[in-house]
Amino acid sequence: MRKIVNSPDLKLFLFYGLVLIPTFFLCCSRNDVAFFFVLVAMLLTSVIEIPIYGFRTKKPRYSALEAACIGDFYGVPILEEMQADNGRTYKTQVTLNVGGFIIPLLFSVYLLLSYSTRLLEIALAILLMALFSYMLLEVKAGVGIVIPSYVGVFAIPLAFILAPEAQAGNIAIAGLIFILAIFGILLGLLIAVATLSREEVGSAFFNLGGIGSFQPIYLISILALLIGTVP
Repeated sequence: MRKIVNSPDLKLFLFYGLVLIPTFFLCCSRNDVAFFFVLVAMLLTSVIEIPIYGFRTKKPRYSALEAACIGDFYGVPILEEMQADNGRTYKTQVTLNVGGFIIPLLFSVYLLLSYSTRLLEIALAILLMALFSYMLLEVKAGVGIVIPSYVGVFAIPLAFILAPEAQAGNIAIAGLIFILAIFGILLGLLIAVATLSREEVGSAFFNLGGIGSFQPIYLISILALLIGTVP
């Protein structure tokens, strides 16, 4: 069963760790290390889930082989969860991932304070980003909410439209990309959970910012930092 503290995907964890090494030297050369350490904190705490809400959803009709294959692909113990309680429904838990939801949300709120005079334009861009995320996400039976890794890229042109005077290599544009992507993706996730029908086939866990959605959040965070540091 999935736990509050999950085992990390070692290959993915190692990949992001290696990407952060040259990124650190780029940030040091420009004295922009705060953003970098937020990314480090996000990666290190991505294994922690905080449960906030519970309800029941239907179990999928997977065969043992299908459940094992899907579980291996997404890194979740679907077969064990299906066999737990021997019933037809999951005791579903909605959880917030510390590294993929709580930390980026708090950092986005902090960054947003610098744009207090442009809140209306930013709010509209966030709504567009949330709609884009919601349209592309999928509720995967047994896994939870899955978002394509490329979703966050949509925030890049939106940020340059909002700040046409900004240029690559400016940390301010990195902050704007981060705000739009994080608020948009997380809002899309919340809408998906709020509109989920209890009659639909569900999952034992909906990890908001975790399994199924951490990768797009973290990828756009790294891209935002690189755009803001590489001239």
